[in-house]
Amino acid sequence: MIARTDFEGDVNVGAFGVVTDQMICISPNMSEKALEVFERAFNLPIIQSTIASLDAIGLVAVANSHGMLLPYTTTDEEFAYLKENTDINVDWIDSKMTAMGNIILANDHGAICHPEFDSKSRKKISDILDVEVHPGTVAKLPIVGANTIITNRGAVVHPMATDEEMNRISELLKVHVEVGTVNRGSPYTKLGVLANIDGMIAGTDTTGVELAHISQILGFV
Repeated sequence: MIARTDFEGDVNVGAFGVVTDQMICISPNMSEKALEVFERAFNLPIIQSTIASLDAIGLVAVANSHGMLLPYTTTDEEFAYLKENTDINVDWIDSKMTAMGNIILANDHGAICHPEFDSKSRKKISDILDVEVHPGTVAKLPIVGANTIITNRGAVVHPMATDEEMNRISELLKVHVEVGTVNRGSPYTKLGVLANIDGMIAGTDTTGVELAHISQILGFV
């Protein structure tokens, strides 16, 4: 299913959730209307939790079918709740960089991270997500997560992404890659979309042309 919604008027729906092919984790403060959209779009178990005391969990956490990576600012209560309510490896990383969803791009095949992660941190990311991890950029920016919406089938990247960056994503994460925008021209595609191989939710400002383009790249049409 393909749908459009917002979070209390905020069209950056990707900032408020983490979606894999097995589960959905979203803010506990979603409205009933928005929650129904998520249930219809993905038909998967829904976990509702803040992370690092924030509703914007898509900015601070990243996940695939193997694991979920949290910032060190995650509270003990949040960590325990997520561990108890998921069947995947949940752990946190001790790094001064806390916006994991913005600076790590991952699916079930691989991951690309902010170039400033040291080798120890990259090893921890690899262990948690159970994939190879490589440093990189998208649009020559280290916010590889914010600049890319990815599933196990396709990826939509920032319009200024270079051919080299797109080829690298395609090779390492084994997906079809094209440029695109969301929410009437926003280049930060991850922030405007939540998707897996079965469903997609975009922000309400996403135009019909943008939605059709993203849908085609992610393999829904």
